[in-house]
Amino acid sequence: MKAPFGFVICISLLGSGLAIGGREAVGTAPGNDTRQAIPYADVQRVLDGKCTSCHTGADAARGLHLDSWQALIAGSDHGEAVIPFDAVRSLLVELTTKLVGGPHPAEVGGERLTEAEVALLSEWIDEGAPSETGGIPYADAQHLLYAANQSVAVVSVIDMETNQVIRTVDLQELGFPENASPHHIAVEPDGSHWYVSLITANQILKFDRDNNLVERNDFVRPGLLALDPDGENLYAGRSMAAVSPPQAIGVIRRSDMTLEEVGIFLPRPHALAVQPGTGTVYTASLAVNQIATFFPEDEAVELDELEGDRQHTMVGFAISPDGRWMIGTTELTGTVFVFDLDRAPLMTPVDTIAVNAAPWHPVFTPDGRWAYVGNNRDNTVNVIDMGTRTLTKVIDGIGLAQPHGAAVSPDGRFAYISSRNLEMSDDRSRAGHVYTPRYDLGGNTRAGTVVVIDTESQEIVKVIEIEEYGSGLGAAVPN
Repeated sequence: MKAPFGFVICISLLGSGLAIGGREAVGTAPGNDTRQAIPYADVQRVLDGKCTSCHTGADAARGLHLDSWQALIAGSDHGEAVIPFDAVRSLLVELTTKLVGGPHPAEVGGERLTEAEVALLSEWIDEGAPSETGGIPYADAQHLLYAANQSVAVVSVIDMETNQVIRTVDLQELGFPENASPHHIAVEPDGSHWYVSLITANQILKFDRDNNLVERNDFVRPGLLALDPDGENLYAGRSMAAVSPPQAIGVIRRSDMTLEEVGIFLPRPHALAVQPGTGTVYTASLAVNQIATFFPEDEAVELDELEGDRQHTMVGFAISPDGRWMIGTTELTGTVFVFDLDRAPLMTPVDTIAVNAAPWHPVFTPDGRWAYVGNNRDNTVNVIDMGTRTLTKVIDGIGLAQPHGAAVSPDGRFAYISSRNLEMSDDRSRAGHVYTPRYDLGGNTRAGTVVVIDTESQEIVKVIEIEEYGSGLGAAVPN
């Protein structure tokens, strides 16, 4: 038995299993370990003794209520207090062990938690933070967003209903190095599996919905991933970190992860997208102003030149849900190109939209009305009306610090933009230039973020703190 939405990692490639985040299931443990699961009543006694005097009622500190399991799991207005199966990264434990200025609540005049009490809370969280009846939080979460943390080999899993981190996948616990560099994520339309590229580890990994590692593939400096929602292939481009990679993209049959490299005859292929319905693949070069169109049925490739005297450096592609429009972002010329794919194989842009500096990953809303693009060097987000093909708003605010990845919720209610937050600067005159975490934990100054944008108001409604260097985002896009 494994914990629901679990953290038991089975590496089929090696024919063995590896338990992550504590015991394999609540109340059980591998081998001769006969320890019993910690009853939630013991956890609540600790909270009642040290925490609920401030964290209860209408004026609960930081909006966090700690007087019940439901309240603890709900977290505060800012985010989660507990990440099931991951005590080390749970704020409840971090504040009582890492907070600069003294552990909470001692730093506000309260009585500090004893080592035994911290150990009890940690063990309970590592068991999955079960309720009084053994229920695991978010075991049935349906709409998941995966965020790569490129500096620390971690993938954060976010529930898009509550916009909270509900799981972490620590790749080091699977044997990958700290500098494995998880970069981009693709998710099956039904959410059954997800894929992540590891730049430095030269791997593409496949996980199931329960975060079990299913298979892996060797691929030199993988970057962006794109799957054909109507076919069987997953495609992989090359990372920006690859100086002279093969002039080829990876074509992976998702059912068995068989990989073939297909030459596309342009240097440093990076931007990548698959057209719904046709399965046609588009990629572009970081080094020259060229786009390659790949036709999987016969592996034919067509090259097109992008006009302009300056090098554009195409970063990302996104295709509208109806397959009609494709947009491409350019790092060096600050432009969003608009392509009408009904005119293919002619790949001359039908429109160009000037945006702020270094537009990065673009994404469409499910109805195709809006496109969102973070500006990596401007710490803003472009909102593009695809009906008029105009830039309608530039969003600026706390949490935007070198924007990178982009995704939308399946219902189109929220757009998500991840940020690297790698720059260190004393110049905080402009909101979002450098993100300062809500709590100083001594080593989290470069915490990454995922900014949540309400697509109706076009305003930032939440900042989700994740691990270092928020890069690619991936979410299921139902057919």
